[in-house]
Amino acid sequence: MAGIHSLRVAETPVAVIDFETTGLTPGFDRVVEVSVVRIDPGQKPRIVFDTLVNPSRRMGATDIHGITDADVANAPRFEEIAGELLDATRGCVISSFNVYFDIKFLNFELANSGVNHYPPHFCLMYLRTMLGLGPRCSLEKACQARGIDFSASHVAANDAMAAGQLFVDYLPEIANRGVRTYADLANLKSYKFVDSFSCLPFPGPSEFGLERFRKFVSRLTSSPPVDPIRHSISAYWDILKSVLSDLEITDDEQAVALAEQKRGGLNSEQIRLLHVRAFASVMSQFSIDQRIDDREARKLRKLYQCLSKLGWAPGE
Repeated sequence: MAGIHSLRVAETPVAVIDFETTGLTPGFDRVVEVSVVRIDPGQKPRIVFDTLVNPSRRMGATDIHGITDADVANAPRFEEIAGELLDATRGCVISSFNVYFDIKFLNFELANSGVNHYPPHFCLMYLRTMLGLGPRCSLEKACQARGIDFSASHVAANDAMAAGQLFVDYLPEIANRGVRTYADLANLKSYKFVDSFSCLPFPGPSEFGLERFRKFVSRLTSSPPVDPIRHSISAYWDILKSVLSDLEITDDEQAVALAEQKRGGLNSEQIRLLHVRAFASVMSQFSIDQRIDDREARKLRKLYQCLSKLGWAPGE
C-alpha cells in the first residue's frame, strides 16, 4: 500500500506545525508566524524552525496573537522561507492540534511558493477522541488533562511545543490500543485526515528548486506578555476554530464553549465580534467566485446554527 500506511507510528518522525494568521481563510488571509517542532523517534520534541512572516498585506487578528504590522516589517515573506520549512519537515508526517486549519494554510502558502505536494498528516485534537481520551477540546484543556504545563499564548513556538509534548504523551496510549502502523491508526476511526496517509512526506527543498534562507525574526526570545483580556478572547477563538473545522457542535462542546465565555468574562459585544469574524471569514471564502452554491449555502446554515447555539449568530 502506498504512502505511510506501513510506517510505524513510533518509528516515524513527526513535524508539529503551528501557524498564526491574519484570519481563517487561506488566500484571503495569510500566515504571519510559523513554528515547526520536530519529534524524531526516541527523542524529545525540539523546535527546528520558527519565524514571523511578512504577509504582504495589512495585519489582522492582532487581538488574538498580538502580532502587529511593525513586528513583521522586517520579517521574511513566506516564499522566502518555504525552503527552510521543507527542510525542517523533510521525511516527516505533519501534525498539528487543529490540522484542518493549519494544513489549509500550509498547502496554500506552499503552492503559492511553487510547491504542489500534499503531505500525510493527522490531527492531535481528533487523535484524543480516536484514543478514547475525551471529546474535542482546546490545546490548553488537552494539555491540562495530561498534566502538561501550558497556557495558550498564540505564540507559534509555544503552542507547537505544547502540541509536540502532547503527541509524545499519547504514544504509550497509541501502543496500548494495539496501534503499530498508520494503517492501524486509520482503522481506529475514519476521520477525513486519514485519507492523506496515502501520500508521501515532503522531500527536500532542492526537489522544488528552493533555496535556503536564514533571515528569521523570532518571538522565541521575547514572547510578549499575554494580558487577561487577550487570553480570554484567544481561548474562545480556539474553540470557534474547533467548531469551524467540521461545522458540528456537540452538547458537550457547546457546554465547554459557553463555560469558556463565562470563565473568560467575555461580554456580549466581544462574543458578537468574534462570531461576526468567523462568519465573515467563511463568507469571504465562499464568495470569491461571486456566487453561493447549494453546498456552500448548507455549510453557512450549519455555521449559523453553531454560532446561534453559542449565544448569537449574525442576523439575530
